[in-house]
Amino acid sequence: MNLRVRQSRYLAALLLLFFRRRVLRSGAFRSRTVRAGAAVLAALLFAVLCAAAYLFLEPLALTPELWELMFAISTVSLVLWVMGAFLVIKVLFINAADMLELSYQLPVTNRERGLAFLMYEAAITGVVVALGFSALAVTSLALMGLAAVPYLLTAFAVPALVVYLGLGVLHHLLVRLWTLLRLGGIAGLLSVIVLFLLLVWYSTTMNATIVAITDGYYDRTGAFHWQTAVASMWDRSPAVALAVSAVAVAALTAANLFLTPSQYVRQSRFLAVFTGRYAGRVLHPYDYCLVRNSQTAVAAVIAVLLFAYLLLAGNGLNPMWSLVALSTAGLYHYAGTEPLRRLPSATRSAAVVYLRLCKGQALLLVAFAVPQFLIGAFVDPVAMADSATPVLSAFAGIVLTVWISVVFPSEKNNPFSVLLGIACAAVMFGLIAIGLGMLHLPAPLTQAVLAACALVVAAHSIVEIHANESKRRNREEVPDHRGVARELPGDHPGRHRGGADAAHVLHQR
Repeated sequence: MNLRVRQSRYLAALLLLFFRRRVLRSGAFRSRTVRAGAAVLAALLFAVLCAAAYLFLEPLALTPELWELMFAISTVSLVLWVMGAFLVIKVLFINAADMLELSYQLPVTNRERGLAFLMYEAAITGVVVALGFSALAVTSLALMGLAAVPYLLTAFAVPALVVYLGLGVLHHLLVRLWTLLRLGGIAGLLSVIVLFLLLVWYSTTMNATIVAITDGYYDRTGAFHWQTAVASMWDRSPAVALAVSAVAVAALTAANLFLTPSQYVRQSRFLAVFTGRYAGRVLHPYDYCLVRNSQTAVAAVIAVLLFAYLLLAGNGLNPMWSLVALSTAGLYHYAGTEPLRRLPSATRSAAVVYLRLCKGQALLLVAFAVPQFLIGAFVDPVAMADSATPVLSAFAGIVLTVWISVVFPSEKNNPFSVLLGIACAAVMFGLIAIGLGMLHLPAPLTQAVLAACALVVAAHSIVEIHANESKRRNREEVPDHRGVARELPGDHPGRHRGGADAAHVLHQR
């Protein structure tokens, strides 16, 4: 295997440049004020979490033994976070072939391209995991000083990296299996389903593992658990732990590169989903774009599996919360329906476009909610009590995902834009949740505040749709000025523009 690491590094730098110019400066982030405000909100949320963690842990005056127990339990949770982050990234990257075309003209092999994206995905996974454990890490450094570094290394850094690389190897093996079975077009979808089942299985074993670790601490038995293997080796010999960790990371990285196919396996963007003979009377072309999208298929399968798990597990959580996973189907919906808005007969009303984006997701949600509620009421009526809250939350998720797809448009199905939108939404609503929790408002007033937030998000989405469509039409109708690259009528024979050439600006200043 001839692998030129320098080429992968150059490609990673190119992707970083693309991210800075086409993601951090697109959509709402065109404005410096918005970028500065988002940074301030993120810093504020981080400071609040760190202060809360410090106030909670400082009075406890934890001994080193208790610190070890706390970090061991945190490692068990860390594995679940890494699996969840890996799964989300793979779902968003299923249809990233258009973005990969940026590198098709470069002198790199698919394995070198895979190494570059391995760096990017690892960095994204690290950021997602850090969001959940950064407060604990900062607090431990503040309370313990440099003595906390070995704990952070053995409980967070090394386990997260090893689990991520191991999941990458498993994903490549699954893709090769589906390809051998002549299912390469939906290999990404099938692999995501298997990874989700693995995540569900691990979540069912977490409580037992935490109880066993706690019992072992009090009984002084020190039973072995694979999640805390790095910490156990560090207690015996730090040098051996570092050497074994380095070998494991190198071996898993090499396995990822070796299993990367020599040619990119393109995934089917749209699936031949049967919608029925009379569906045309109800479904709009916008709805067909949603129903037959492979991202929707992933969200639907995960929602069904999550419903079955919550219904049969009997953990007291309403199974209708699985519908929230279904609302993630709209993350690419606005970008996926852009060809429809280019048609000469397309509407120019931003409000109508927004309602069409929400209508398909609402119909999809109802189509799943009704049978799930009936099945749940038949199997376990007690578990289905107060189903209104999760259903309303799922509808609120539609408003949020449409906002992300509009305000952070995913050019060429760029998953980085969607990830950035998810991060901004998490920061914003995290601060709102913390604020409402501190105010201790009555339930009706809290619900009114959340409803007002949903209306503000919907209004902002409509405003952004109007701005995006106006800019797109202006680019298509721009006169022939020097310095503006233009598409010729024959460049895209399948696209009908009603006689108007489209300006094609490759470089955003």
